[in-house]
Amino acid sequence: MGAGAVEDKKRTEQGAWEREKERKKKRMSVHMILCLVIFVLTIASFLWGKISMGLTALLSMVLLVLTGCIDITTALSGFSNSNTIIMACMFIISAGFSKTQMVAKLSRGVAKAAKGSFTRVLTGYIIVTFLIAQIVPSAMAVFSIVFPLALGVCDEMKVSPSKIMFSIGIVAISTVTALPIGAGAVYPAQYNGLLENLGAGAFQFKFWDVGLARLPGVIAVMLYAILLAPKFAPEKPVIETREVKPVGAAGAVKLSPVQEVVGYLVFFGVILGLIVTSLQLIKIPVIGKDGTTTLMKLDTCVFPLIGALLMVAFGILKPKEAYVSIGMGGMVLTYVGVLALASGLTNTGTGALIGNAIASLFGQNANGYLIGLVFFLVPFVLTQFMMNWAVLNMFAPIAILTCTAIGANPIGPLVLVATGALTAFMTPLATPSVAMFMGIGGYDQKTMFKMGWLPALILCIVNVVWVMTIFPAY
Repeated sequence: MGAGAVEDKKRTEQGAWEREKERKKKRMSVHMILCLVIFVLTIASFLWGKISMGLTALLSMVLLVLTGCIDITTALSGFSNSNTIIMACMFIISAGFSKTQMVAKLSRGVAKAAKGSFTRVLTGYIIVTFLIAQIVPSAMAVFSIVFPLALGVCDEMKVSPSKIMFSIGIVAISTVTALPIGAGAVYPAQYNGLLENLGAGAFQFKFWDVGLARLPGVIAVMLYAILLAPKFAPEKPVIETREVKPVGAAGAVKLSPVQEVVGYLVFFGVILGLIVTSLQLIKIPVIGKDGTTTLMKLDTCVFPLIGALLMVAFGILKPKEAYVSIGMGGMVLTYVGVLALASGLTNTGTGALIGNAIASLFGQNANGYLIGLVFFLVPFVLTQFMMNWAVLNMFAPIAILTCTAIGANPIGPLVLVATGALTAFMTPLATPSVAMFMGIGGYDQKTMFKMGWLPALILCIVNVVWVMTIFPAY
């Protein structure tokens, strides 16, 4: 073959390569637009609230597959994801543990230690609320458990409910699942899944990171609830009070002594197991395809899976109750759908586009504390007017993508998004818990703003400064 023929062949191959590259670029642009539209529609549906978040997330996943943004294997991988299994199992375990007598024992302990002092009573119930909030993954359920006990003490001590209900309410909301026990143990796994799917897998949460990040804010809000909130609370209800029946209290079935013990052992055993596996202290021999045996670390989902099975096997939860607890308002399905959306954003380049757009607002040398402030403050404000989990699901991917675009560590901003989104106590639109303690304490909206602005400011300062100090952006 002559030199001219060789040169022609090279030019032909180069031209074909360039044409294929151009076709891929066009396909990427089309898929980027489609993924962006699906992302916007998903957020709009979360805001609209007429369709459940779980259904919205799954519809989003289906649309991503139908438009070719992700393949079906990627879309369905969230169902077999280890983090998804941990989340579902921990909801079952928490539901089983909440049926034990722990709450009643805590209440009796408070009454015994208070000895007639209002401050001691309030301190005791604040601590009880905090402890229950680490077990029961719902602020409304936590408040529903505690407020009847507190009302009884108010009657005995001749103290108005208006002096205590705000304190209990903000602690129930601001501290729920703050520590990595109970349902709070799912957050590190949940965030790690998002980080991996959005191309930031180099950054990973350790088991105790979320609890460590939220601890100062938890302490601050508890101290405020004990020392300052009663001073801002009205002496008497400013509106007519109403009764609210505690959720799940009526008709509760008492566990047998064996079930009670098993409930404790399973709950605390699973927490210990999660700590041990997160530290990679347990390894098991695994036989490979070539017949060789390799020591592999035990997957973190193993202990929660065993614990969930034991809760049902010992009758602490009926199978139907276990199924219901997994649902948790569609949180597991929402997580699966969000993972699929995260994959679509990454695969099509849409995520980088969004991240770069927001990053341009910060500039290339953005201050880490400013980044943290934005990702706490915006979700915090929005959550006063819309569902907290919708805000979290919207802003968690955005925080990761933005930090990736500016080369920042996304751990701190991601924690602050969750903290801001899950801390809403100034309006009844924020969470049903607020409507409950407004009605029981007799607060109007003006009173809520009067009592709420200072703890909101304290939480903002403490969380942003602490989190961005221990998890610096750069």
